[in-house]
Amino acid sequence: MGYLDYTTLEDAVRRIGRMGYEVVDMWAYSPHLGPDLYNNAGARRKVMEVVKDSGLEAVALSVNGGGLALHINFSHSIEYIRKKSVEYYIDCVDMAAEMKIPVVNMISGHMIHGTRREQAWEWNRECMGEVVKHAGEKGVMMAIHTLTWCESRVVVTLDDALQMMREINSPNCKVMIDTADQNITDPNLSDAVRKAGKDLIYVHCNDNNGVGQGDNHQPPGRGTVNWRAFLSALKEINYTGDLTVQVHTGYPIDIDAWAIESKEYLETVLRQV
Repeated sequence: MGYLDYTTLEDAVRRIGRMGYEVVDMWAYSPHLGPDLYNNAGARRKVMEVVKDSGLEAVALSVNGGGLALHINFSHSIEYIRKKSVEYYIDCVDMAAEMKIPVVNMISGHMIHGTRREQAWEWNRECMGEVVKHAGEKGVMMAIHTLTWCESRVVVTLDDALQMMREINSPNCKVMIDTADQNITDPNLSDAVRKAGKDLIYVHCNDNNGVGQGDNHQPPGRGTVNWRAFLSALKEINYTGDLTVQVHTGYPIDIDAWAIESKEYLETVLRQV
């Protein structure tokens, strides 16, 4: 995501590979891997050739939504917007299945004024359930991703995500942790990991100061996340999924420097753990 303003998708993948990363998580929207932009098998095959040639494995898609895309919203009071949101997710699932990318993250959207939370929750569950059903048919795992309070009032805490997962009740619907979000909504990250347990299938690693002001995903080690405790908790629950760095923010940055800094920091803490 950090490369969206700076490079093409292919250039970003090559840079990530040269840095020595092992896996890549791609942004499933234009100008990167949007299902509308990469809308045919040939274009998608070429992306996967770049991934392979860069020594990487594509492990997940990050969807557009939340504070980044207010037109993609499972909880919106306008039925047409909910319908178009489901269509976008189904396109992402189909693309993931075609490209053999195993995980797609899934976020709730936000309530519109005049909507009761119970109603927003019900709309959200219906839409997510439709996407999850389609994903099950395609062999793709959906990982519920929380949002911060400044972006949503629907699926915010990890408890919300786990409740939504249980209500959808499908083997291909689990939860993920985004450490920048959880540092705000579930500041006891160690217990959040233990709570998720076997239902945790994916992790975005990023940092902030634990205050929910904007979409601020800094390199690990720059904020208040205790990475040694967090990674120790992952080890405690025998987590075997991927760890991906998702750093981006609303002002110009040297994303190469951030990506290298993030990798070196996490590898240091992983060795300690």
